[in-house]
Amino acid sequence: MAVETYDWIDTTNLSALVANFARVHMLLSMFDGDPQKWIEFLEWNGTDEERRRDLPFAEDLKRRIAEDPEYLDRLRHLVRDFSTLV
Repeated sequence: MAVETYDWIDTTNLSALVANFARVHMLLSMFDGDPQKWIEFLEWNGTDEERRRDLPFAEDLKRRIAEDPEYLDRLRHLVRDFSTLV
């Protein structure tokens, strides 16, 4: 699977809300909503910083999606709805 990557940008000053929204957007747009693909990408290609910050988030999303099959669809709708506002 080919994935386009960008230079790391320090997001430590961003709020958790902004950072988490960006993570959800990445999950949906880059990994087609499959947290396992993101986890594998981070394990093989992620920086130490990405593993430290993004891996726990991706693992938590994987757990939530497994527990609630409609969770991913709600995330997709929320991101799409938000995108229409800006």
